[in-house]
Amino acid sequence: MTRVKICGNTNYEHAKLAIDLGADYLGFIFAPSSKRVVTVEKAEEIVARLADFKNIVGVFCNQPKKDVEAIAARLDLKYLQFHGEETALYCDSFMRQNYEVIKTFHVKDAMSLKRLGEYNVSAFLFDTYSQTEKGGSGIPFDWNVIGDKPYVHDKLFLAGGLNPANVAQAIEKVRPFAVDVASGVESSPGIKDPALLRAFLENAKGFKRNHERKA
Repeated sequence: MTRVKICGNTNYEHAKLAIDLGADYLGFIFAPSSKRVVTVEKAEEIVARLADFKNIVGVFCNQPKKDVEAIAARLDLKYLQFHGEETALYCDSFMRQNYEVIKTFHVKDAMSLKRLGEYNVSAFLFDTYSQTEKGGSGIPFDWNVIGDKPYVHDKLFLAGGLNPANVAQAIEKVRPFAVDVASGVESSPGIKDPALLRAFLENAKGFKRNHERKA
């Protein structure tokens, strides 16, 4: 079954609801430029109340290694997502520290993926390219540029403009390892809409079940 990552969490109630509805990963954004940035203190408070849920993803963007390492240690993170122009060497330094590294590629066209082979990471995340934003634009990219590569089904987090209305279509067409959403389940940046959250998770998880019944 396709996994689901709910990103840009800023409060406990919505994070807990996402878990209760079946989310597999929760993302907390520590990039200062993000509209969904959360303080380390606030994230620590939320994570502490999530009991045994361990699939917490720290999201960073072009930040110094020492800052990432400090936050990761404080929150006992296993997953680190790098959403900027981080180099393969930068990502590898965290892989060698036994973190699970998710590297984002901002997709405009097929050429956007030409450097994919340089990165030895745990997973890739494909988001929509924007001149003004690093993520959360709410706009899908052309899924046809991805192609049917093995990594897509094994370690691709598909993001970019996903919402309750198109997530099942995205899963059917791309068959990614996971789907990732922020703006598509929000009432405002960082504030989740419970109805949209429920619909997204039901549609993302329900597609696979329906597909299996038909097979």
